[in-house]
Amino acid sequence: MQEVSGSIPLGSTIFLHPTSARDQPQSAPLPESGLRSPTSSASLASFQVDADASMKLFPLLFAGAALVTSCSSPAMSSDLCEPAPRTQAGGALPIGRAWSGVQVAFGSALSKDGVLVAAFYDADRYLTLATYDPGSGRICRKRLPSRFGGWDAHNALVVAIDDEDRIHVAGNAHASPLVYATGPLDDLDAVALRPMLGRNEASATYPQFLHDGAGNLLFLYRDGMSGNGLWMLNAWRHGQWKRVGQLFAGRDDDGPVSAYPTQFVADDDGRFHVAVVWRRTPDVATNFALTYASTRDFQHWDVGGRTVSGPLSPKTMEMIDAPGVGQGLVNNAQLTLSPSGRPVVLFTKYVEGGKSGVVAAARDDARWRTRTIVTGPEALNVSGGGSMPGLPIFRFAETRRDGSIHVSAVIGKQQSELLLDPTRLVAAPWRSDPNSVPAKRARVPIPAALALTPPAGMEKAGVQSATVRRNGVDGAVAGELRWIAQGVNQDQPRACKPSAPVACKPPASPLIWVPAAD
Repeated sequence: MQEVSGSIPLGSTIFLHPTSARDQPQSAPLPESGLRSPTSSASLASFQVDADASMKLFPLLFAGAALVTSCSSPAMSSDLCEPAPRTQAGGALPIGRAWSGVQVAFGSALSKDGVLVAAFYDADRYLTLATYDPGSGRICRKRLPSRFGGWDAHNALVVAIDDEDRIHVAGNAHASPLVYATGPLDDLDAVALRPMLGRNEASATYPQFLHDGAGNLLFLYRDGMSGNGLWMLNAWRHGQWKRVGQLFAGRDDDGPVSAYPTQFVADDDGRFHVAVVWRRTPDVATNFALTYASTRDFQHWDVGGRTVSGPLSPKTMEMIDAPGVGQGLVNNAQLTLSPSGRPVVLFTKYVEGGKSGVVAAARDDARWRTRTIVTGPEALNVSGGGSMPGLPIFRFAETRRDGSIHVSAVIGKQQSELLLDPTRLVAAPWRSDPNSVPAKRARVPIPAALALTPPAGMEKAGVQSATVRRNGVDGAVAGELRWIAQGVNQDQPRACKPSAPVACKPPASPLIWVPAAD
């Protein structure tokens, strides 16, 4: 499992974008009520404003980005290849200009030969692919005929590169037709939109690429709407997509349901673990239960020692907790594995005293135990629809050599940093471990000439980051993409007003590639 360092900045909105099981456990689908993701990824993406950056540097960023995009072409044009701008310290450079209206996850991958692939919404909101080959020193870009509406934070993008160096990109969908494109890495002009299978693709959300135990590329997405959606799984075999099946049911004995799974997390034996929050209607207040199961083939599931065939429903999975509707349960649960390989889950609901809290759950054999590890100062409103900031956010960070897990959580204005004993479910105050791998793997600083600072006039804007992995799914971390974006607004357009005169028409942001330190 991937170790992730660092705490959650107070006041952040975290997107739990499903892109990679390696980017988990801190990633899951973006709740239509609020938070997600990559982060996907997620990846874990948060607003991290560089307070040391000078506003005087912002025009330089746009000038550098313009070098790549000065010949910007219409949606149906061929790709554009140009010499890349001169790289800064550490190899960082701008690769394009990105839409900054809302915090939405961009997709990325690094090929086995070190070629960067990024999928983003350009200054005109078109889905755009960019490749950067450090060997040739060239950036190629291609607009695809798919345009982002501009404000829905669910319209995440995901990228994968398969074993034959073929690009796969999906996204720009929220209960709308699946947008998918594929083509060879070495011929960006040949990358084109196409259906995957042409079935159950009219109302897609939450695209995610992953690998099975044999390394085969899989694609997971929801078909339908919140409160009434089916999760479908496809497999890439012999140059085409095949349907594996439906993973989660769209109904139970009491009517329509919608599943909100965590990322699938693989253990050392090739078994995939997942937890699921279940909802009755599009209103987040109707989240009612949290369940668990594991599988090797995504068709047969281990549930409490029994083998169950999919699609899974609330009653055919192991029950972690069933608080019921109206109890503050949010569909942003996180799953990780303890050093002994046992699943550990974090979730939020109303706890003792009716306040919002973070609860940890651990599985012993077929029995689940839960314990509140953070109690917030008040009960936050958990109701409604659309992407909403302000709900509890939390994540697993690094696992230490003694087996304890760093947990970071924010409820309202209260931030908590804890060390969780996954066996006893006891949390103690977190203390830095200078010998941990994440502590030694400090975040790569961005060069001063490429510093990102939100320009005046935007609303709730900050720097967003997306982890770049080799193959885009579960490979090693290769670096980050960084750009500026405004926060979520329940998927609605922002209005320009005296305090934020450009919120409705924000300037495009430089999209910066920052390689990981060697």
